[in-house]
Amino acid sequence: MAAPRDISSDRFVFGCHRFGFGPAPGGGPVSTERHVIPLVRTALDQGVRAFDSATLYRATLQLGAALDALGVDPNSIRFQTKCLRYLGLNVGDAKEHQPEALLQGIPRRYQGLTDKWDPSPKGIEQQICRERIEYGGDILHGVALHDPPDMRKQVGLNWSTDIAPAVAWLREAKKAGFLERIGLGIKEPDFVHEFIANEPATLDYAGLTFCPSILGPLMKIISAAEQHSFTVTLMGINYGQAFTLTEDPLTAPPFLYNYEVATQAERELMSRFFRICGSTPLLHLSAAVAGLLVTHFPKVVTQIVTSTMTPSRLVETMRLVREAEVPAPVWAELKAAELIPREFPTS
Repeated sequence: MAAPRDISSDRFVFGCHRFGFGPAPGGGPVSTERHVIPLVRTALDQGVRAFDSATLYRATLQLGAALDALGVDPNSIRFQTKCLRYLGLNVGDAKEHQPEALLQGIPRRYQGLTDKWDPSPKGIEQQICRERIEYGGDILHGVALHDPPDMRKQVGLNWSTDIAPAVAWLREAKKAGFLERIGLGIKEPDFVHEFIANEPATLDYAGLTFCPSILGPLMKIISAAEQHSFTVTLMGINYGQAFTLTEDPLTAPPFLYNYEVATQAERELMSRFFRICGSTPLLHLSAAVAGLLVTHFPKVVTQIVTSTMTPSRLVETMRLVREAEVPAPVWAELKAAELIPREFPTS
């Protein structure tokens, strides 16, 4: 057995989106008392001191309530969130953009609402002020623009009216000490390069929904981060549900890949990973890759965001990031199949 990877607890961030979306163990809506408080307590007991949320997640109020119930000063943790989206009434031509699988556990107070886009400076201000009020602390450790590529697909995006003014306002808020870092929270890696080209000397961290299938683009972002002095946050290690599957993804029931229902092409891609990994669980592969990235690029890959609804799964995920092993023949076959880059360090 190889020695555990030396990854300190302050590299881990607890992702709060399940506090809003669920689903709760056994089904039904999320309960702050039954679900959120035990998870926050476990995260703190494990040495986690950073939490990640977003207005879209419908989760920050529950986090703040849990911290209060546990007697934890919100200023003793680092809280980062995301903007561009707000919650509005699901009426008229409003359209729910989240897949049904992400809506099953929403607490009652959020039902009948859906996410809408507002990139205006006033909209950004209202979104992140609400997040700070619900979290309860004085300063936001980070504020990320939340999925501008999704905005482009759903309603269109004009950089000069939708991104530049929001970034200018965030710069002013950072200068005033309201927030410490400006970031991205995205699913499309290429947008990082677009952002640094259009908003030079702005990006402090790039949060990317992560799994081994995006390692090629991710390695290019790590190179850009070294050049432009920003850090990388790996957001999740299961890619929705894709890397927790224990059956062939080609024939599995519908599942989420990058937090959208997997297409046939994505099922085929995941099936290739599944067949090569054999007896090595997909989650072990994803956890090992995340751990290796933090180990080999410690100045750039600084955060791993993990989210779950059970304390034991949180403990297990952190253990896997440190200890999960992938047999050398599996690494070799993944590289030969060009599913991961040949230059990726596997030990």
